[in-house]
Amino acid sequence: MSDYSDNCDREIRGKHSEQYHDWHEDGSCTFGNKDKSYDLCAELIRQRKSGEFVDVVVKVEGREFPCHRAVLAVTPYFHTMFSSNLAESKAKVITLHDIDSGSFSKILDFVYTGEILMAKDDVQDILQAAHMLQAEEVLEYCEKFIENNLCASNCVGVMCLADMYGLCSLKTTARCMVMSKFSVVGRSEEFLSLSTQQLLDLLGDKELRVESEDDILLSVIQWLDHEPESRKAEVSGILPVICLSRVRVSVLKKFEVHPAIQDSPECLAKVTAAKEEHLSGSPRLMADTGREEDGRRPTSRCGISDDLAIIVGGWKAVTQERYSKNPTPPMPFQSIICMDPVREQCYHVTDLPTPIVGCMSVASAGRYLYVTGGRTSSLLHPDPGGSNIPSKQAFRYNFATDTWTRLPDLPRGRAGHGSAIVDGKLFLVGGDTTATLFNMLSMECFDIEAEAWIQPPKVPAIIPSPNLTVIGCGGKLVLIQGLRKKKRFSVHALDVKTQRWNSASRSARARDFDVDFRVTAVNNKVHFCVDMYCYGEVYTYDVDKETPSIEEEKLNTQDVKEELHIVDRVCRRRKRYVNGQKGIINTMSRKNYKLRRAGQTRSLYVVNEHTKLTLPFALFGHGFLATKKIHVGWYCRDQLAKVEKERELQDLLRYYYLSSDDEQYL
Repeated sequence: MSDYSDNCDREIRGKHSEQYHDWHEDGSCTFGNKDKSYDLCAELIRQRKSGEFVDVVVKVEGREFPCHRAVLAVTPYFHTMFSSNLAESKAKVITLHDIDSGSFSKILDFVYTGEILMAKDDVQDILQAAHMLQAEEVLEYCEKFIENNLCASNCVGVMCLADMYGLCSLKTTARCMVMSKFSVVGRSEEFLSLSTQQLLDLLGDKELRVESEDDILLSVIQWLDHEPESRKAEVSGILPVICLSRVRVSVLKKFEVHPAIQDSPECLAKVTAAKEEHLSGSPRLMADTGREEDGRRPTSRCGISDDLAIIVGGWKAVTQERYSKNPTPPMPFQSIICMDPVREQCYHVTDLPTPIVGCMSVASAGRYLYVTGGRTSSLLHPDPGGSNIPSKQAFRYNFATDTWTRLPDLPRGRAGHGSAIVDGKLFLVGGDTTATLFNMLSMECFDIEAEAWIQPPKVPAIIPSPNLTVIGCGGKLVLIQGLRKKKRFSVHALDVKTQRWNSASRSARARDFDVDFRVTAVNNKVHFCVDMYCYGEVYTYDVDKETPSIEEEKLNTQDVKEELHIVDRVCRRRKRYVNGQKGIINTMSRKNYKLRRAGQTRSLYVVNEHTKLTLPFALFGHGFLATKKIHVGWYCRDQLAKVEKERELQDLLRYYYLSSDDEQYL
């Protein structure tokens, strides 16, 4: 039997490569030829074209399609028709309505050949015909074709189309594109054809991503203008899903005069109130918590944050290209820039009105920034021809109107100090390099309403530390510092009204007490940590307790977690002091730079390249403030100029004027 089977196998393989056989255990054998199925299809196609042996004609839009009932019955639509008692089951001619003849022709070709050709201009008609005829495979091919050609200009239409025909996967894909590219989608023609309910469904989705709330409102204005008479009555239902407190004043003014708003006193009152809150500088958000009056966090879009980091002055660090045997000093950075920590984009706010730009402190009250003190040059590279004593200068900047006001000089010069505003008073803490008894901490106090420096509160015996952090919370001025030798945290809180101090301290596991603290105030509690990513320990100081203490927190509160992460991302740097000078923020990878001065070796760190960076260039000696856009008047100004990243600072730093003997440390 084996010899016979081998001979048969060779004979069959020799006749045709598509022939096959399969021997069974009982000695029987199945012979076959795959080409027979191809031949059958070819014969049916030939018969269809010639009209031989066809037994039914399908008429669509006046065109006649001769075909075989047995072939048509492979589709559920025709199978049901021919299996029923309807007249069509025996009819020689079947007329189909509400279907495109060209699309039917292509689907009929697919039934006979297994292939279908579709293009952008007919895929929707083919989809409609396939849905009617229940041709599931053709529906799948249409879905793949449409998904492959999905773009921002057609995703709204595709989403509606997929919803109409129950194509869940395609609808999900199209909707995701609408959500992620709404800034472009909202300007498309298809967007204007959305129904009110479809529009509300999109605008109310938490996953909707836009660059700003302005994009939402501008898209709604275009949608209203597309059918002004029928849609103006819908504005009252649409307004609640728009976060008016995140819309710029210029856009609110445009919306305020829109006919749909003018015809609705209730809507007009809301839009006008949002505009006036921005212009008056006293929005409903509470100044110390960033929350609505009822305690809720304000509504915000995915990818949009009201948080803002403000960076004031400093010096640009020297890069490798600038390094030489006779290096030039670092460039003074005579500007204020701000950064959106979610979008990770920096914007130029204004130029400083003074040549003294480094080691200044900045605090905010409403739309005003208070910039105080400073130093003319870095302590690492003092100006040989001038004095570098701390400055007494003080300025107030109106963010909304972009104007500066010179304030009375400080009673004494300060640089590298902390500042905070509590109960209408600006407090400056530390930064006084003049000789004081036992080198204790000193303070200044500025009455904002009177615009005068007043007698500061009495300060307890506090020894200054490099990482002293100042923050206002619940009517109290809170000072936080790390005591490296004692491995403890220390917190001192001043009740501004009673001028009484409370103090607390505790040991901590932090490995480095000289680095910056990340601090935020939420619900009359000060939360702080050393580094959320490296250490993770978060501590809380309750300013309302009569016997306050520093408690370690598990950080289950989402509000606190969000606030601390924002501060951590903006402040993320190691901070080492060389002759009192702070470390650098940069765009470089982390590396240990050695600096030998007067026989001492100090380490300076640059931020890790895998973290999201806050500045587009290397900067040190700058002032920093974490605040809210709605507080400082961000929405009163139109788009600020973006600060582009400097290419020359992509290389590794060559930091600070080392002699040839020191080059081994680089």
